[in-house]
Amino acid sequence: MADRYQKEIEDILEQAGDLGPGPRASRRRGGFLSLFWRYFGQAPSGNAWGITPGRVMLAAVAVLLLALIAGSVTSGIAPLLGFAGLLLFIVGYAMFFIKPPKPEKRWRGQAIEYDDSWWSRLRKRLG
Repeated sequence: MADRYQKEIEDILEQAGDLGPGPRASRRRGGFLSLFWRYFGQAPSGNAWGITPGRVMLAAVAVLLLALIAGSVTSGIAPLLGFAGLLLFIVGYAMFFIKPPKPEKRWRGQAIEYDDSWWSRLRKRLG
């Protein structure tokens, strides 16, 4: 009985194709830079550019690291890169606190309003 299932599984895998590592898997290996660009290339569905606070802060850290490297090679551009990285980091940190407006919820053409204050939740729990 087990041989029969094994044979069916093998047939299904043959029809689906080889699932082992192929030429595509070897292309995906590229180190930190490929991981970095893949991370920035993925855009969330609601945002075409994929600008999120985490990505802005990651870009800031990358610019700050670039400033450190440029500081050891040249002295002219390192302060500018450091200042730009610091500004990017502050912008990314501020983006955590800025929330987009909530969309209005509707049911059968009428707006639904929820009283979501801590006082209303406490009243619901107590009585």
